[in-house]
Amino acid sequence: MIQRFSILFLSLLLLGAATGVVAQVHIKGTVVRSGEPAEAVEMAAVRLLNIKDSAMVKGTVTDREGHFDLMGVRQGDYLLHVTYVGLDPLYQRLHISGSKTPVDVGRLTMTEDGVLLGEAVVTARAVEVQVKNDTVEYNASAYKVAEGSVLEDLLKKMPGVEVSAEGAVTVNGKEIKKILVDGKEFFSDDPKAASKNLPAQIVDKVQTYEKKSDLAMLTGFDDGDAEAVINLTVKPGMKQGWFGNAFAGAGSRGRYDVNTMLNRFVDDDQFSLMGGINNTNNMGFTDFAAAAFGGGPGGGRHRFGGFGAGNGITSSGNVGTNFSKRLMKDLTVGGNVRFSGSDNEARAKTDRQNILAGDSTSFDHAESASDTRTRNVGFNLHMEWKPDTLTQVIFRPEFSYGTTHTDAEELTHTLSGSLDSVNASRSRSRVDGHALTASAKLDVSRKLNSRGRTLTLSVSGGGNQSIDNTQNRSDTRFLLFADSTETIDQQVHSDTRGYNVRGKVAWVEPLGHSNFLQLSYRLRRTHRELLRDAYLIDSEGQYTVPDTTTGRNTRSDATEHRLNLSFKMVRPKYDFTLGLNFDPTQTRTVTEVAGRTLYDLSRSVVNYSPTAKLRIRFDKRTDLRLDYDGRTEQPSMTQLQPVADLSDPLNTVVGNPDLRPTYTNSLRLHFGKFVPDKQSAFIFMAGVNYVLNDIVSRTTTDRLTGRRQTTYENIDGNYNLDGRLIINLPLPGKHFTLSSMTYARYGHSGGFIDGSRNTSQATVLMQHAGISFRSSLADIELNGNQEGIGYYDYFNTYRASDVAYIGQSGL
Repeated sequence: MIQRFSILFLSLLLLGAATGVVAQVHIKGTVVRSGEPAEAVEMAAVRLLNIKDSAMVKGTVTDREGHFDLMGVRQGDYLLHVTYVGLDPLYQRLHISGSKTPVDVGRLTMTEDGVLLGEAVVTARAVEVQVKNDTVEYNASAYKVAEGSVLEDLLKKMPGVEVSAEGAVTVNGKEIKKILVDGKEFFSDDPKAASKNLPAQIVDKVQTYEKKSDLAMLTGFDDGDAEAVINLTVKPGMKQGWFGNAFAGAGSRGRYDVNTMLNRFVDDDQFSLMGGINNTNNMGFTDFAAAAFGGGPGGGRHRFGGFGAGNGITSSGNVGTNFSKRLMKDLTVGGNVRFSGSDNEARAKTDRQNILAGDSTSFDHAESASDTRTRNVGFNLHMEWKPDTLTQVIFRPEFSYGTTHTDAEELTHTLSGSLDSVNASRSRSRVDGHALTASAKLDVSRKLNSRGRTLTLSVSGGGNQSIDNTQNRSDTRFLLFADSTETIDQQVHSDTRGYNVRGKVAWVEPLGHSNFLQLSYRLRRTHRELLRDAYLIDSEGQYTVPDTTTGRNTRSDATEHRLNLSFKMVRPKYDFTLGLNFDPTQTRTVTEVAGRTLYDLSRSVVNYSPTAKLRIRFDKRTDLRLDYDGRTEQPSMTQLQPVADLSDPLNTVVGNPDLRPTYTNSLRLHFGKFVPDKQSAFIFMAGVNYVLNDIVSRTTTDRLTGRRQTTYENIDGNYNLDGRLIINLPLPGKHFTLSSMTYARYGHSGGFIDGSRNTSQATVLMQHAGISFRSSLADIELNGNQEGIGYYDYFNTYRASDVAYIGQSGL
């Protein structure tokens, strides 16, 4: 049924494309806001008026880059009228001849509304934070950093921005996925490359917003794939040629850090070359190899997971280059190539108390050590081609390859609640692995008339493979029950591979009066395999005995359809989108052991979800957004495997092939206001997530042996609410500025404690505040630490425990 509908739907779209394209004369141009650098004006109303009676002939709105097109314009004299809230209206006379050559009116510059200008020039104090539509903009000059500082040091000083110990950047609670430089991607999906290497001195403004996907920008309809990004505007003086920086440092215990960066920014072209070596845990790039292998050995042993750049001592080196070049007027190419390597030494001691069923407890003591070596190489490319004003093509290929080697050892001792020894173990592991990923995405959009009729096609696909060879040896002595020793000595070869293909076609039909209808269909297919062979040591010291408790093959296939119908209304002060998704999903999971099919399960699930997006622009400086959407997430291979992994005698994992896909409903609110005459900014955000079929772990403990077995189950009813208020308020006198961030969160989560059902409720209230004094003679800041101070209250229904305290923690 679905396949028949898909063929019919695609046929209708192709028929519409064939009949809708006719030769048309059109007008094109770009609207920008005055300033240095000039900023594109999105959602500006562009109207073509009859010069005789001012009747509107054509109309449209600008896209995110400020571009607009008016098609199907006849010969005659017209008046081009451009308006935007907070900017002075713009008028331009046009004469259209009988020629079919497109008329390019070029760059149209709008100036600030006279009233706003009069208010904004009252004081010369640098504005710290301001709100521009859906963008929060920080003025870099208002935050002083030491000479030679990098972008990360600058970000740590900005309200609402957090940088974790591992270098992950979050803004207002959302993790930053990309950092752009003057609107161009810098090392693609690796924000650490920019935050840990770009010199802070080149930054003029730091802009944060949710960047729509390429497909959403082409169609004008949000597809729910937006990601939080930071855009850095570069100081004009830094875009006239070559510049760079270099530093070297040394410290106690043989610590060293050497880094250099060379850049060439000229107009729209960018080139950067960077490199460095250190043993201070500064990777410079994201360690993709460690991510591919989960930070620890494969082959089923997860006891050493978690070691990486954020733990122990890491020595690393990296070199990379990033570029963006306009090759022709209609073709821009950008990309990056990077190489990095790291050697990590981690040592840890942990003590843990476990709450068990009834009134029982147990205690674990562990001492562990690991040495890990990783190497990574990768490249990304981004090509954007506009062969004419009606067509846009975006192509993105990506490739990465990484290797890892890990030696790890762990000693553990488990005690009962009465402090009797339950077990003691010593385990050693060695892993050699490599991982490869490759993908490509192509988006093509064609405008079919001046009123907004658009046909868009998106095709993407990719594959990945990670192979690791693991040697495990563990000696476990069980002391409480039948004093005995269990030894495992095995070699495991794991091959995890998969591919995915995705296609989407969207038709946007204008309904008149700036109303639009979108009909889209998406098909996504994923295939995943985990092939694992395990062998035990024989009497001659060779690994030849098949280990059926660890070796198994699992295949998982998923086919997801999404049919969407959306209506969008665009007005000068607001726009509104309402849609409905129909999401049928088919999955099949097959597990084989020793050539025998152990499990073969097929399932079909259908989800329905509305989508709603409202944006209100009260004025240029005040913006309100309300978004709702739903998304599906498939279980992982580990969560699906129904065969116990016994390579770790104390911690076994058994997957659950009956798991259903998780479906998350999200509602988000964002309000931002900037008051020019007071240079104050107010930002409020709130959200709620409600999860259907949430996947949670369920662990049970054998009190006699201390063995733990973990499996996974679906639970409904998990939800969380959060809110955040950011205030940046200059005080009277023009020298003092107060900054404040208030955060609140409530979470309701169902789960298990030692196999028994538990519901946990978490309430968090946090406050961060600071005050700064700036004058021509001094620059002084007084801030709490980045985490702030908070109140925490955790309640569990199991044993009715309720813990509340005041302390410090990250947001």
